[in-house]
Amino acid sequence: MTETKVDHAGLLIKKAMDAESAGNREEAARIYKNAYDEIMEIAAHSSGRIREKRLRQAESLKKIYESIEGKPDEEDRVAEGRKILDQLNIEPPEIPKITFQEVAGLENVKNEIMSKIIYPMRYKELSQEYNIEFSGGMLLYGPPGTGKTFIVKAIANEVKANFINVNPSTLYSQWFGQFEKNISQLFHAAYLLSPSILFFDEIDTLVPKRSGSESDAARRGVSQLLTEVGGLTSQKDRNIFIIAATNNPWGIDEAIMRPGRFDVKIYVPPPDYESRKKLFQLKLSEIKHLGKIDYGDLAEKTERYSGADIEFICKKAVQNVFMEVIKTGDKIDVTTEDLLDVISQIKPSIDISLLKKYQDYTLTT
Repeated sequence: MTETKVDHAGLLIKKAMDAESAGNREEAARIYKNAYDEIMEIAAHSSGRIREKRLRQAESLKKIYESIEGKPDEEDRVAEGRKILDQLNIEPPEIPKITFQEVAGLENVKNEIMSKIIYPMRYKELSQEYNIEFSGGMLLYGPPGTGKTFIVKAIANEVKANFINVNPSTLYSQWFGQFEKNISQLFHAAYLLSPSILFFDEIDTLVPKRSGSESDAARRGVSQLLTEVGGLTSQKDRNIFIIAATNNPWGIDEAIMRPGRFDVKIYVPPPDYESRKKLFQLKLSEIKHLGKIDYGDLAEKTERYSGADIEFICKKAVQNVFMEVIKTGDKIDVTTEDLLDVISQIKPSIDISLLKKYQDYTLTT
């Protein structure tokens, strides 16, 4: 089957060359692109040196059809990218305002991200001298509510890249060929809007472990995603980064974890004592009527509480005080006791057995 596809791709290339020689540039670009798509599909089902050879061939074809088409100017390029995302029901891209300073704690996580994504992009020439580059994609995994999306937004801010937040369900379609077309269009939009970060939240819903019961559409979609990720890996000058997050890393298909795909896997743990202190400080920093808060006591009382839990505690405590002010007409401060009262009413969302499961997974990957 692969040999037949290779032969067909060869015929397409010859046909494109003939069209180009005849002066039919638009037709030539279209056929070159079809040949590129076929070679990329072949590469997705190849391995080793043959895969590398096909990816290099595909990259050459891409440069050819792009040079014939002519790159659109910046304004048109961005407009087209935004239009594609709108058609896919994906929210408009943005460069987030969140910084790493706002990410409470997680110093090991931040250091790993800085060394593997941010510094290689910020110091491109130096990185090239040491042959350091970010290839494939990055997977962030850990319990719910630990700030994985928040971290990715901070990364986008650090590298000044458009943050494209993808909910896998928006891409899915049972119509033949539409699912993989949506994925291909998504990556094309990311290219037009580069530098960009494609963020797949709950990636396990898009590429679950294969059980034999999934639909043909799902299998084709996974194959297309692997093809696109492989294509980006082969492009040395790309400015597109793929980052995914999951609460369920053991439920992801092993194929997506192979080298050249999601190479970097980082565990995002629940906030530790110092992180919890900082989270309370950040979440209460804009409250004007704030009494003397014992952040150490709050941190001690919230072990195994996620960042989302702590945010809820702060909002609920402030809301309770606000309602008291409405009733009495007297302005009062939010105190440690107000926060402890809310903490006593809710349980931590992170179970000890779940933490053990993440630790075991980290040791085996």
